[in-house]
Amino acid sequence: MKELRNIAFYSRSNEVFDCLDEEIFQRWNFFLASPDIASPKLDRVYNPSLLIIDTYSLGIEFLNFIFEHSRYKTTPVLVLDFYTEKPFIENLIYKGASGYLLVHSFADELDTAMSAILEGRNYVSDQLEIYKGNTYLIK
Repeated sequence: MKELRNIAFYSRSNEVFDCLDEEIFQRWNFFLASPDIASPKLDRVYNPSLLIIDTYSLGIEFLNFIFEHSRYKTTPVLVLDFYTEKPFIENLIYKGASGYLLVHSFADELDTAMSAILEGRNYVSDQLEIYKGNTYLIK
């Protein structure tokens, strides 16, 4: 049996998992942490293969903290937020993120994004244009 990879998911909301199919939990070993900069609990997950940072709930400051944390200099980061502006997303990739997902397309694209990033490729949501101008639309 294939060993599951550890995925550290930093968010203030566990609701993100409610929208996922059970099948995804058979392929990935998720650990949900609800940190802040004062208490990041970064040691909670041993040797994560990927960090998912929900900047929608945690804020961009937490992402910057992760980028500066020496323990995760080589760990790929997938950012989850609602922004559709290309310069904003390009800046996140430039700063060190390996991928970007919209909160609106999270359930549809998570597995694809994680696979791409863990294969060494960057991934940016292919649904940006669909939601452009509809940043507050709830799917």
